[in-house]
Amino acid sequence: MNKTAWLVFLLLWLSQAAVAGVVELLNGDRLEGELVSLDDEHLLWRSTNFGEQRINKTNIKNIQTDVALKINGNNSPCHLQPMENEFLRYNCGDSNRVKRASLLRIKTLMPYEEFTKGAYVHHGRLNLWGAYSRGNEVREEWNTQGEFSLRRNDFRHVVGGEFARASWNYSRPQERWNLRYSLDWFFGEHWFWYNSVLAGADPQRGMRNYTRWGSGTGYQFFDNKTMALSLKSGLALHEESYQLPAELMGNYALADEFMALGVALDFRYNLPWGVGFFHNNELLQSAEDDPNLQLKTSTGLSSMILDRIYSEFKIDYWLDTDPQPTRQDKDTRMSLGVSYKW
Repeated sequence: MNKTAWLVFLLLWLSQAAVAGVVELLNGDRLEGELVSLDDEHLLWRSTNFGEQRINKTNIKNIQTDVALKINGNNSPCHLQPMENEFLRYNCGDSNRVKRASLLRIKTLMPYEEFTKGAYVHHGRLNLWGAYSRGNEVREEWNTQGEFSLRRNDFRHVVGGEFARASWNYSRPQERWNLRYSLDWFFGEHWFWYNSVLAGADPQRGMRNYTRWGSGTGYQFFDNKTMALSLKSGLALHEESYQLPAELMGNYALADEFMALGVALDFRYNLPWGVGFFHNNELLQSAEDDPNLQLKTSTGLSSMILDRIYSEFKIDYWLDTDPQPTRQDKDTRMSLGVSYKW
């Protein structure tokens, strides 16, 4: 073999050695390259031939890489073993014990070197629905909701909000809004600690404004291709100021403040044909002598229309066992809208 042939062979060998890994998909495709990061639904993979690719976790058969990785709940660098179905297998540090966890449940998966540098991962969603009519019916109603999360190492910042505006027959528009922020620390493979603050206003329900400070722990029971279930519980300080009708007679409190026990559940189930069912709820139980209970639930279906664009139908339900004067204790709302996720 002449020198030119040896040189070509050496260059080919070096190019293969430079590839940090391979991701195998369920349809048989293989992408050579290197792992970049992970979010709730996708693996970000830098392909040798196609650049950065967002791969749905449910489409992954196996991940091969010799690069040391950061996996949430582990302080030491981890190395991957061949996957078993949807379960990631790995060992960390000097331990030979092989751990096993669903890829869908893993929240942090990135090169350990990038972890030590403090690399950021972010994603979000935006939802919009509304109604507009003129003629026999005069109506304007708009609602937008959004959420943005920024993750660094085992910490995640989540900012979200909602704004709604409604008017009928040229009446004065009613506006409802809320803003929320949460700082989550994933200190285990299943466990996380959250600290949150919520502020908003809901005149239709008699709330001039309200704030809530909360802290507690959460547990991810499972997160796989079919379903996911997580539970949070903790304490919350809730403050409310009320908007009472001018014609109301009597001595009514204009504000309230109480400590409450909070429990929140988040569940999803993937149906055939790309349709997903979801249900989440939050329950607050006042710890005062005369306790009142507040419950909010969202239940619905979502379906992908185009890449990152989804249609969503949901039913929201509110219950307040101690409503304001002239207000109902229950509210129900059905909505159909479009969501964009990134």
